[in-house]
Amino acid sequence: MTATLVRPGGAATRVATRSLAFKEARLLLGMSTLWIGAVLAVALCTAWGWTTEPRWDVFTANSGMASLVLAGFLVLIGHLAASRDHRHGATESARTLPSPARRRTVGLLALVPTAGLVAVLVVGVELVLLLPSWPAGAFDPWLMAVAVVSPMIGAAVGVAVGRWLPSTAAGPLTLFGLAAVLAILPVLGSSADALAWLLFPVVVDENVAPTMPRPTGAHLVYLVALLLVVIAGALLRHWRILASAVLAVALVVAVVAVERQQDERLPAGPEAAQPYLDESVQHCEQRNRVTYCALHGYGRWVPLWEKAVDPVVSALPVGVTDVPIVRQGAGPATSVVVDQHWGRHGSWARTSRTDLTTQYVRVLLGMPDQLAGRPGPGSLPERNRAVLPGGSLELSTGPRCSGAGQLRTVIALWLLGQSGEDGRALLNDPKNLHFGRVDVGEAEIEAAKRLLDVPRDRVTALVADNWGAVRSAAPVGDLLAPFGVTNLPAADQEAACP
Repeated sequence: MTATLVRPGGAATRVATRSLAFKEARLLLGMSTLWIGAVLAVALCTAWGWTTEPRWDVFTANSGMASLVLAGFLVLIGHLAASRDHRHGATESARTLPSPARRRTVGLLALVPTAGLVAVLVVGVELVLLLPSWPAGAFDPWLMAVAVVSPMIGAAVGVAVGRWLPSTAAGPLTLFGLAAVLAILPVLGSSADALAWLLFPVVVDENVAPTMPRPTGAHLVYLVALLLVVIAGALLRHWRILASAVLAVALVVAVVAVERQQDERLPAGPEAAQPYLDESVQHCEQRNRVTYCALHGYGRWVPLWEKAVDPVVSALPVGVTDVPIVRQGAGPATSVVVDQHWGRHGSWARTSRTDLTTQYVRVLLGMPDQLAGRPGPGSLPERNRAVLPGGSLELSTGPRCSGAGQLRTVIALWLLGQSGEDGRALLNDPKNLHFGRVDVGEAEIEAAKRLLDVPRDRVTALVADNWGAVRSAAPVGDLLAPFGVTNLPAADQEAACP
């Protein structure tokens, strides 16, 4: 047997450290606790986004919040790995190992990139589970990276606490303290641009418009600097000068990144978002007789809107070409405006389709809206704006009015009955009958049901012959007598819709 003496340091030290790092990474990947956390993160992200069509800003927020759960698992795992030398009386045994404590600490830091790789896998699975849907809007790589960096910070925190406080209780107490801090931050911040929200690891506020600039790059820099602070805190146990310098620089970078976020944020409110919602930033295409204009990245939602609008347009006379444009974001009052929310499954998808159908019928027939701006003297035509993700609503233009006895009310209900597999079911549910601020009576509903019982081409011919009356507040009179609809009581002149 031949013994070879190797001088400590140099290549031998690097080989030993690399071997320890690979061993720690393999141990981490073999832990069932890690994969339970990964599965839980995937399940939470999928559940949070199940009811609506995916959007990049919402997906990255859900994925980021789910990654915090995975980070919590990694805090405990990292602490257990870093404190194993001090459990079950193993301190003396660890001192006899040929690998010194500082080398073991460096090897333990392999948990940080390994956690990042697991986080990338988790995000990939979350995206695959969205199929056949795919996120709409503008893809922001900086927000996507947040879901990867957060678990890395969790692993680094676990290692740092384990090297400084190896007692078994330190890990759970650290996790509890971090969870309490994260829970308090949103309470301290009154708005999305407050300092407390900027310190929160995940950007959870929805993007008002896909092309509206947001300081997401600065937020990622802040998280990476925070990761370096934690790593330097772990190495401070062994290298005081170097680790202190890295920690100080990382803290300065983190502070600058937070200030940059404050400086780059645009003023809140609909006025600041208006340039990013106007017709100039919408991409339009025509299907059948309708033009659909979507914001950047939302073109894949056009078929969803078409399913709600096409049954109405198909029931109109062929000669009717002046149909409303469907716009996403903002547009004139003569267009139908949709927002950045759409139901994805079951009743949520049906509700979105029904809402767009009723809104389209209202604009098509000139029925007064409940949410529209009041034009001033000599001003441009009224403009509509969709409900912003932040929740801004415009005031109603006036009190509710009655559509009793009006021809357009009956035709509006008949057009609504054309959508869906069972149009009568829509007419039987009062919550579907929200044509702006128009109140609908039982007599008009029964008249529309009678029209549904006759061949559609007969009603379409009637609509073609009386298109002007259909788009006005004209009474029914005896126009619907051939279909058995007579004597529809009209509303009082003061209460009738204009």
